[in-house]
Amino acid sequence: MATLQERKPGEFSEEYLLSKAKADYEKGEASIRINPKSTALMVVDMLEEFTKPKMTPCWIPDSTKQLPKIRALIETCRQLGVQVIYTCYAFHPTYVDMNPAFRDGVTPLDKFDDYDGPPLFQRESIDPYIKPEYGKDIVIAKPSYGAFTGTTLDYVLKNLKVDTVIICGTMTNYCCGTTAREAHGHGYKVVFGSDINSTDDQDLQTAELKTLRRGFALVLTMAQIQEALKGLGPYASGT
Repeated sequence: MATLQERKPGEFSEEYLLSKAKADYEKGEASIRINPKSTALMVVDMLEEFTKPKMTPCWIPDSTKQLPKIRALIETCRQLGVQVIYTCYAFHPTYVDMNPAFRDGVTPLDKFDDYDGPPLFQRESIDPYIKPEYGKDIVIAKPSYGAFTGTTLDYVLKNLKVDTVIICGTMTNYCCGTTAREAHGHGYKVVFGSDINSTDDQDLQTAELKTLRRGFALVLTMAQIQEALKGLGPYASGT
């Protein structure tokens, strides 16, 4: 990659800065390399409310389509001894332990006015296709979008001597993106799967990946992540 020419104060034109930002959003790469010995895979909210076709107003069709890739990545991690951590929602029947903004339906996303069915998110409902190995995998129940807010996740990662998290799941621009930002804020290196995180608007999927790519994470495909975990390719740590 070509080295940028240094500029002195007063030489940063609008054209130059906007062009540089565009290039970073499109093709920028964090200087993160993946060492499986200090990495954990986070499977964020791959719950039946999101993955089971036509069952709830929360269904994200792309999350269903991505299940085989996520399962393949989980299997690779288990083979290599990489800790797998799932997140989920599992609330008290009164939702007293839920983020009050969710419970009160503050935003349009929190309102289920078109739903007539059994209560949602009252039990751990990770899709059976990628079912955890209970007792080996870790399941974190969270009350809000980010997996660090109101949970023990930071303690878990520190106790495991993890410095890098790989994030997959749903939704890209809500729980997954928020978790990536929180992980970055806690000092972890973040790897974000471009084709194993799903949402309900392709334009927003693209926009979120651009933002994460420029400021929070190394954005890779599932195949690139698998390769690096096996010690191959340009994103392997080499240690």
